[in-house]
Amino acid sequence: MKREFVEHALILMGMPVKLKGFRYITDAVMLLDTPEWQNPKWTALYYKIGILNHDTASRVERAIRNAFMTTRNRVANYDMINHYIGFTNCENSNSITFLYKNIKQEYLAAQQEEARKEAQQEESVPEQLQSFNEVTAEMIREIVRQTLKEMLFEIA
Repeated sequence: MKREFVEHALILMGMPVKLKGFRYITDAVMLLDTPEWQNPKWTALYYKIGILNHDTASRVERAIRNAFMTTRNRVANYDMINHYIGFTNCENSNSITFLYKNIKQEYLAAQQEEARKEAQQEESVPEQLQSFNEVTAEMIREIVRQTLKEMLFEIA
């Protein structure tokens, strides 16, 4: 999963980018996307994010809680907040897990759509080449005809 995709979802919810929790939540979602962090011990996850950002696990946990709380209280985009993290069961672990699952689902759907478009584009390219080849073949035939006519008239 791309980091920009996660950041875009947080921005859509109205989460302020300047909050430390914004970066920590992004890191948490990115870590959850790796196989070794599929079912994390949350304290270990906070510790790992703290190491990545030169901070303590307790500050990471507090910053994430503050970011979620700020986003829910501001309600910049109610539908997006409800879709990504919800307004019930507001614990960090539940919010991050819910966010991760929704973003992952959207990311996979976007990848499938992109693959479908590429496949569709690849199918249309041979048709374009075929029509190009037909036009080119017709042009060559016309040039040969013209050349033969000129040669026959020169001989006569």
